[in-house]
Amino acid sequence: MGRTILDLDARATVLDAAERLARVPPDGDIAFVVAPGAPILRSEVFIEVLRSQAAPRRVSIVTADARARSLASAVHVPAYATVAALERRELDPTEQLTIARKAAIAAMRPAGARALPPLRRTLAVLGSLAGAALILAAVVLPEARVIVAPAAEPLGPFDIAVRAGPGGDLVPKTLTAPVNAKVTGTATGSRTEEIRGKGTVQLANRTTNDVRVPKGTIFKTADGTQFLSTDDATIPRSVIAGPFELVIGRVGVGVEAFVAGPPGNVPAGRIVVSPDPQRYAVTNPEATSGGEIKKIPVVKLEDYDAAAKRAPDALRAAAEGQLASWVREPRAGELVVQRVSVRQTSIAPATVDLVAREVETFDLNVGGIATAYSVPESQPKEAALKKLGETVAPGNEIDPRATAVDVKSATIGDDGITWQLSVRAIQVQRVDRPGIARLLAARPVREAQRALADQDLVLVRLEWVPAWSPILPLLDARITVEVEPASLTSGP
Repeated sequence: MGRTILDLDARATVLDAAERLARVPPDGDIAFVVAPGAPILRSEVFIEVLRSQAAPRRVSIVTADARARSLASAVHVPAYATVAALERRELDPTEQLTIARKAAIAAMRPAGARALPPLRRTLAVLGSLAGAALILAAVVLPEARVIVAPAAEPLGPFDIAVRAGPGGDLVPKTLTAPVNAKVTGTATGSRTEEIRGKGTVQLANRTTNDVRVPKGTIFKTADGTQFLSTDDATIPRSVIAGPFELVIGRVGVGVEAFVAGPPGNVPAGRIVVSPDPQRYAVTNPEATSGGEIKKIPVVKLEDYDAAAKRAPDALRAAAEGQLASWVREPRAGELVVQRVSVRQTSIAPATVDLVAREVETFDLNVGGIATAYSVPESQPKEAALKKLGETVAPGNEIDPRATAVDVKSATIGDDGITWQLSVRAIQVQRVDRPGIARLLAARPVREAQRALADQDLVLVRLEWVPAWSPILPLLDARITVEVEPASLTSGP
C-alpha cells in the first residue's frame, strides 16, 4: 500500500486535519507534515484524536518541533524530524526522552517559570487530561440529523417515443423461430365428362348359316334408344339336332349407348330391336349401366389466389402461438414484448403445379419467420425517464419516487419495436449532502434554518445530540443529511 502525505500549516487545527483526512483514499498510511507551532501539536490529546480519525490507517507525524515529536511519542504515534527521516525510519518514535530532548523541551518553558511540586504537577497533568477529554468529547461525540425538503416543480405529462433496435434507445434481444401454417382452398372451376352406358346383348341366329355382325351394328330398345356393338361378332348357325330338337346359335357381344348420359342405362330385356330380324334376334340379359354426365371440379387461378390471400392471417396465428410459447419460457430479469411480427418465406405448391388440377379442395403450406423482442424488465420506462431527464433545469434532478410512466402503444417493425409512452415526473433541486453537512458544521442551531433557506431548502426536522448544545457538531462527518420526498408545495 502507498502512503499519503498531507501538509498542514502553522494554523492547522484538529478540524482542519479531519477535513483533509475525509478527502483522501480510505486505505494506505497517512503522514502529516505539520509546521512548528500548529495548534494541533499543542496537546497529545489532539494527536490521539487525529489517530482515531484516521483509523485503521497508520498515522505518522513529520515536524521540526521537538516537543511535538515527544508528545506524539507519548501516545505512540511515530514522529520524525523530516520526510527523509520518515522514509529511512531513522528515529524510533516511541523512544524515551533523551537528556538533549528534555533540555529542548525545558528551553521552551517561559522564562521565570518554576517547576511545580510533584502533587501540584500531578494535579496539573490530570487537569490537562480532563480538559483534553472534554475537547475530545466536544469534537467526537456530538451528532446531528438534518432532514430537508428541496424545491419541486412538475414535469409533463409528455409523450415520448422509445425505440428498441439498431440505432435506437435500447438494444433488445431478438427472438426468432420458423413457423408454418396450412390454408385450404376450394376449386370453383369444372369440366363436363360424358359417359355412355354399357352392357352386353345376346344375339340368336334364326338361320342355318353363320351370321357375321360387324362392330358398330346398331341395336335399339322399343322406344328407340340406340346401342352400338363394340366388337365384331359371328353368330353360329342354328341346327336341327333331331326330329324335335332345334339348337339355336347364340353369341354375346358388348354394346355401348349411342348417346351419353343416363338414357344409356336400361333395364334387362329392353334392347330387343335387331337391325336384321329375319336373320337374328337380340336382347340384353342384364341391365346396361354407367351412363352419366359427370361434372369434374378443376382448380382455377382465382381459387389459388383466394387461398394465397388467406396465408398471412394463418401465418400470423402461428406466430402468435410462438409468441405465447416465448412468454411462458422463464427469463430472469427479462420481459418479452407482447408483440410479434412474421415474414412469409415460402408457399407450396406453386401456382403452376396446382392450377387445372382436378380436385375439389387443395391445401397450401405456408412457411415464415416469427420475430419478437425481449428487454430488461425495467425498460422501456427507464429509457423514457432518461429522455425526460434531458429536459430538467440545471441544478435539478428527477425525483425517482414521484414518477409515472404509461405505455400507450407498441409497434413492431422490421428494425425493432417502438413504444409510445406518456411520462410525468417532479423535478427537484439537487441536494449536495456533503456540502450541506459542511455548511452546518459548528454553526449555531438557531441559524441552521436561515442557512438552509439561503440554499433554497426547507428545514423539515433537526435533531442533535447533546440537545443542550447551542451549536451543531464541529465535524461535518457527524452530521447526517436526509432528503424528504419532493412536494410541489416545498419551497423556501
